[in-house]
Amino acid sequence: MQVASTLFQALSTVPYLSQISYIGLDGLFFAYYTQENQIYAMYSNSTFSDAKNYSWYIQSVNRDSGKLYGEAIKSPPFDVVNSTYFQEASSNKNGYASVGTSWGDTQNILLLSTVSMYGKGVVSLGYPMQSLIDFLINEIRFYDGSFYLASKRDGSVLAQGIPNTRMILAGDRVAFQLLSEDDYRVSEVGNLTCQSYDDSTSRNYVLSFWNREYVINCSPLDIAGLPLVYALAMPHEGLSSLVHKNIKLAFVMLMLMIGVVVITILTFVYLIVEAARREMHLCGALISQMEATQQSERKSMNKSLAFASASHDIRASLAGINGLIEICRNEVSKRDPLRSEIPANLLQMESCTRDLLGILNSILDTSKIEAGKMQLDEEEFDLEKLMENVVDLYHPVGTKKGVDVILDPFDGSVTKFSRVRGDRGKLKQILSNLLSNAVKFTSNGHVVVRVWAKKPSLESGIIASNRSNSMSCLLCLFKIQRAYSESEATQRETNNRMEFVFEVNDTGKGIPKEKQKSVFENYVQVKETALGQEGTGLGLGIVQSLVRLMGGEIGIVDKEAGERGTCFRFNAFFETDSNSSPSADIESIDHDSFRHSGTGLRTHSPKNEGSQVLLLIDSPERSTLLQGFMHRIGIKVHVVKQYEQLSPSLKRIKLKLNLSNYSSSGKSTTSSARSKKEFPLSALEGTDDVLTHPRAGFSGFVLIVIDTSVGPFREISRAVAEFRRDLSENCCSRVVWLDSLQGLDEDNLPPLDLVISKPLHGSRLYRTIGLLPEFGGLPPPRRGEASHSVEKVGRGNDVASSDGGPSKNSVKGSKCEIEEVGGANSKKKPLTGRKILVADDDPIGRKIATFVGVQLGASIFPCENGEEAWKLVCKSLDEGKHIGASKSSLPFDCILMDCEMPVMNGVEATARIRKAEESYGVRIPIIALTAHKKGQEIDNMIQAGVDGYLTKPLNKDVFLKTISEIICNV
Repeated sequence: MQVASTLFQALSTVPYLSQISYIGLDGLFFAYYTQENQIYAMYSNSTFSDAKNYSWYIQSVNRDSGKLYGEAIKSPPFDVVNSTYFQEASSNKNGYASVGTSWGDTQNILLLSTVSMYGKGVVSLGYPMQSLIDFLINEIRFYDGSFYLASKRDGSVLAQGIPNTRMILAGDRVAFQLLSEDDYRVSEVGNLTCQSYDDSTSRNYVLSFWNREYVINCSPLDIAGLPLVYALAMPHEGLSSLVHKNIKLAFVMLMLMIGVVVITILTFVYLIVEAARREMHLCGALISQMEATQQSERKSMNKSLAFASASHDIRASLAGINGLIEICRNEVSKRDPLRSEIPANLLQMESCTRDLLGILNSILDTSKIEAGKMQLDEEEFDLEKLMENVVDLYHPVGTKKGVDVILDPFDGSVTKFSRVRGDRGKLKQILSNLLSNAVKFTSNGHVVVRVWAKKPSLESGIIASNRSNSMSCLLCLFKIQRAYSESEATQRETNNRMEFVFEVNDTGKGIPKEKQKSVFENYVQVKETALGQEGTGLGLGIVQSLVRLMGGEIGIVDKEAGERGTCFRFNAFFETDSNSSPSADIESIDHDSFRHSGTGLRTHSPKNEGSQVLLLIDSPERSTLLQGFMHRIGIKVHVVKQYEQLSPSLKRIKLKLNLSNYSSSGKSTTSSARSKKEFPLSALEGTDDVLTHPRAGFSGFVLIVIDTSVGPFREISRAVAEFRRDLSENCCSRVVWLDSLQGLDEDNLPPLDLVISKPLHGSRLYRTIGLLPEFGGLPPPRRGEASHSVEKVGRGNDVASSDGGPSKNSVKGSKCEIEEVGGANSKKKPLTGRKILVADDDPIGRKIATFVGVQLGASIFPCENGEEAWKLVCKSLDEGKHIGASKSSLPFDCILMDCEMPVMNGVEATARIRKAEESYGVRIPIIALTAHKKGQEIDNMIQAGVDGYLTKPLNKDVFLKTISEIICNV
């Protein structure tokens, strides 16, 4: 195999080489030859020692890899060991040149160069003789000449010149004969002597071929040790005078040409023998490069297909927007607002715009990550609220498909370390992408999202820190003796650093194991999971890059046999609140303490045997997760799977409560007081909180959580009412109704019932648990006392403030009285009387800014570029009445300046306006309009003197809040 690979690499790299053979003295034979652009291999099956089975075979060869394929055809062996060129090459150290035929069926004439290989065999290189002949007679044919070439060793003629003629070589004598069309001899033209003379002159002969005279020049020739004889035939007429005048020059040029050919051939042979190993090394590197090139081509093809798909999606979205705009125009023209479909059309337009924006953001994020320009934005945020907001965002989408999207409280560790510092936006992007894919590719079942906190291990901490500082890794490798002291210093510096592990687990079709690694590559989609869903294939690639940017890793967790779906898990590192030390025992959270800062929820290690929770929820997985969580924090839970089982379950609980109350009725109140003293409610985390409403007099509390979609509401409410009837006075109960968006008729509900919007997780779960007395819940009133009113808790109570949306409070000052929409004076437009200059080259952008400004009551002055805005400001300031004027009488209350514009961009226009204002002692607020949330463009505008910036498209509430703050402050 080593001989075969070496011969194939030589055949692939040496120019003009058409045949290469290795012939061993023991009969081992292997050769490659080219025939009709196909490479074949000829080899022996054994050595001479096995004479009976000694055969030759011919088999096709792959031109790229050199591997044999196809059927091996048996061929009779040749006695090459006893051939002349083999014997001569074996005995000659400088090699041996000869003329032979190729191994294939074509029997092409070859120039064979054979060299001995350390006395074990020979290597023979075959060059097509026709290529050499064509090179020699290229110029001769231009003058209508002919060229004859023959070997002196065996007299074989290698090239015949004039058509229908034949040259015969016998020793130094050359005979020319005329032939008929069927190659029969007609007559002999002449018999010449070809030999070299001492005076270095050649003999010219004039012969007549087919009634045309030719000047024949005949001479011996030696090429690479091969004795040859050539005869040059040139037409006598028209050329004889030129030849006679320049005979010496022509002969010298011919000899130089032949000498160059000889030197070239010898050089090639020398380079082949001397540089064989180097050529083999280069061939190996070339093969590796070819494999890398093929891989790059595959990636490039995937990328091209992804961009083609994205381009189609963009065109479809834009076409949808244009079509909906036309529909809206037609609807408006009808002037029938009662039957108008404009709201529905605008909703579809918004959906198309969101899809288009998502595709563009994916492509831009990929480009930014590949360029290494993606950076983290550190800010403090509530991780628990972020998780709840993301899950709430996709819960309605899953509900439409029959998929329950669940936020698993897990071990409750995130509740203790909820306040963290990190990149909130990128974490939300990661979770949203994973959750969106999970909901998209899950047709039934559920999607569970969970997160837990743990102490950073030494290995994960080093990996996370080394991703941000590669020099730390080198110091750790080469300074082992200082490892302990450095680890202590690192621990002190990152005392509040925690590792958070996130999971998104679905019950979809799942990703095949062999394709789990490729899903994180850009522009790759798994067809088995797509289910007709189209996309760019960029989402998971961006997710992996963002996770690694945050110091973590992402992967797919193997599931148990028989489990469906895919479970993505990734980790990230965040700085926690200084009040929450990671050195605390995280495992103790399940049993000792649990606190949710948003609801003031408290738990205590002593269990109240009288409090129970009954769950009747439509989703079995949600019921299982809630039951496990409540058990971990010491709550006794009953799970009812179907609404038909609700009434029997309540009857069993009621019976146990009444029996327990009857058996404990004889106990004194002192024992109750002593029991209360043994289990103080202020035992949580060393706090001193004491409930102001004692639980004395109640021996049991039942909290019933019912999903209104599990069955007929009338039958369920009848079972609850029957449970409450004849319940002991020392026992009480409350019902929490999990309602959908349609809402319940609250007037028909008992006064103690609580209505909570689905889904039950996060803050709504903690609000529900907080109703239990041992968790700080108020005791229900006794019969005849004033009762609480029905309370309805929606998801908007916890979401609105966490998203960082605009505040609804009015912004007022001594010099500024701008009130936001929805305030007390909502009938009056907040920007009435204000003048705003809008500079934007985009007509749509100017139209949107004008529309938003007019809606708020402002007067809009549009400009198409920065130069128009600058000139308009200068003209207004130059009217003498504004010189020395106060800020309240500025020509414009605010300027909206686009960053990129023709003629004069926003940076230059802002700088010129600021320079012009210096002469008048005024400053007009300028707000930059940009399509980016950060970057060099915003930095340039800030340096030019803007007071703030807004991202396109303009949002009315954000615009009002920003302009209010800037005008009031300036």
